[in-house]
Amino acid sequence: MLISAALFLAAALGAQAQEVAELKRGSLNITVRAQGTVVTEDVFRLRSTIDGRVEAVLASSHTWAHPSTDLAYLANEELAAMMDANATTPDQILEARWQRVYKPAPVRCPDTCFILKAFIRPKKWVKPDAVLFEAARKLRLTGRVRAGDTHRVKDGQLIVFWKKDDPSEKHQGRVTRFKLDITGGKLRPGGSFSVYLDEDHYLLPGTLWEGEIAASAKKGVLRVPTRALIHHKGDIFLPVRVSTGITTYEETEITAGASERTRILILEPGRMGSTRSHEPEPPPHDPKKARSSGSEDGGYGEEIAPDADYPSDLPRQED
Repeated sequence: MLISAALFLAAALGAQAQEVAELKRGSLNITVRAQGTVVTEDVFRLRSTIDGRVEAVLASSHTWAHPSTDLAYLANEELAAMMDANATTPDQILEARWQRVYKPAPVRCPDTCFILKAFIRPKKWVKPDAVLFEAARKLRLTGRVRAGDTHRVKDGQLIVFWKKDDPSEKHQGRVTRFKLDITGGKLRPGGSFSVYLDEDHYLLPGTLWEGEIAASAKKGVLRVPTRALIHHKGDIFLPVRVSTGITTYEETEITAGASERTRILILEPGRMGSTRSHEPEPPPHDPKKARSSGSEDGGYGEEIAPDADYPSDLPRQED
């Protein structure tokens, strides 16, 4: 008879369903799951340096810009008046003839930046020091890992990340500023880190993300899903499939699957959830040996004469 002790696992963990897995030998890729959100860093505002009119807005929110990128053009009063007199349009301020005569004031980021919001519209007049754009010099992931993974994480490791609600598009970066969290009491601290983003790999500020850090790899190991293991008083047990022989209500013969002196874990029946303890099975139903009580199930016992030497099966001795 075969019995799978793996059925006890899900019960010990409070689960209501079980599955069967196998021990396998091969490469063990050690990855660390992480999650967090996207935040901005070094936020600043671009302001007008002249009293003039917005002639063109070339940048939109949630885009990257370089120091040479023109975000907008401002025309002073004289240039604006000339453009109106000649019935020109905002696009024509870039034409060579206007560039030779007047110098429209371009709006640019001092460094590579991420545009968060534009506060201006074409043909609107602005005063000196008026806010034109809000931008951030950096975008970064703030991430956390669980306590059991903190010893595997270090600066410089590659992380692959994605939006929590859309894992189809993956990005990558490098872990930096990793540190242990400070907690009180008996709780084991997890760890936190940052990942700085660039224009090729980024998510929008406020986005919830998940990801994996490739910590290391080990070849030729015998491995099993971690959730298949049971931790009990400092020891770790793996429920395995065994073959059984004779089974009583107290003990069962193990014929294969475990060896002598192997330590085992006995689970309480009341904590097995949808699983059950192994127990002797009744013999197949035989209608000829059924009780004559007429019950639907027929019973499994054989009626014994009142004067029989029960439970002995020895023949009676004649007087």
